Amino acid sequence: MKILHIIDSMGLGGAQTLVKGIFESQKNNDNIFLFSLREKNVKIDIDHSNFIIFKSNKKYSFKPLKELKGLIKKENIDILHCHLFRSQVFGFLLKRFYFKDINLVFHEHGEIFTNNFIYNLFLKLVKSKVDLFLAVSNATKENLIKYGKIEESKIKVLYNFVDPERFNKDNITWSIKEEREKIGIKNDEFVIGFAGRLSSVKGCEYLIRALTGLNFKYKCLIAGEGPLKKDLEKLTKELKLENKIFFLGYQNDIMKFYSLINLFIMPSLSEGGGPMTFYEAQQLGVPTIGSNVSSINEFIIDNKNGLLFEAKNSDSLSEKIKLVYKNIKLREKLIKNGLEEVKRYSLSEYLEKLNKIYLCVKK
Repeated sequence: MKILHIIDSMGLGGAQTLVKGIFESQKNNDNIFLFSLREKNVKIDIDHSNFIIFKSNKKYSFKPLKELKGLIKKENIDILHCHLFRSQVFGFLLKRFYFKDINLVFHEHGEIFTNNFIYNLFLKLVKSKVDLFLAVSNATKENLIKYGKIEESKIKVLYNFVDPERFNKDNITWSIKEEREKIGIKNDEFVIGFAGRLSSVKGCEYLIRALTGLNFKYKCLIAGEGPLKKDLEKLTKELKLENKIFFLGYQNDIMKFYSLINLFIMPSLSEGGGPMTFYEAQQLGVPTIGSNVSSINEFIIDNKNGLLFEAKNSDSLSEKIKLVYKNIKLREKLIKNGLEEVKRYSLSEYLEKLNKIYLCVKK
């Protein structure tokens, strides 16, 4: 059975991180292929021999269609696994006009949460040609049913994963003390971290505002790039937090970032599924606070493997941060339970479930 994954680009994002994990954990698997529809200046690299990037940076071009047709014929592809909106459009066109018997899988990473009229309409129009929808959470599944009018029988929930071999404390070979000092963090400072795209939906603004209510020594590390970076830097200056917050940009070695922090924050206004960063932080024993929105509240069990705060409420977040800082027993409990809960989301289990899904689709 041969699988072709199609993705819009390998730019920075959760879908790209997921695809990277799938392919780099199966470097010797010659039956899986990854086709990126366009290039991006900042991208996630994939170490796999069957990774193809179409040589164009145009978002709305249909030129990759010809190359995809040739690849499908040459390799006798059985299943098209499409990630993100543009890739789904290509997958539909390929099945509708060229390969009527090919199996089509749409992987829903969170676009359905944007309430995008065009996207929702697209799903309604093409759903008859799609053999299976993969949802990254139960909340995602519910939205596919509600907004895309997808039959429940055509949806399977497949949670995202973490690679415990990669995200393992035994892999920390650097001096955490020295790395903190390089940034400007002192030994007695509590380190708060955020990692993600710097866009409005990720809610980093509310984390920054929450810091003004803290009454202990701390530093905050913000890892990531995005359209709101300059606005967030401006807000930091307005609140006179320049000496407290460090914008690190995109981190190639995200492991090093996690090793430097004492607390991880997910202040998102909405999430399409379990963010990869959530699994990574939990796997490395970093206590987590998240906003009480779907799908975050599907993964964080309040006061068990993390804490929840009211979305958009910086005061609420500030109080939760202070609670974790002051209450060492609570911190230890969150870490212990987080390590136990995250065992359910290992990469090996994910691949096993995914292959079983492929077998069902192929039938």
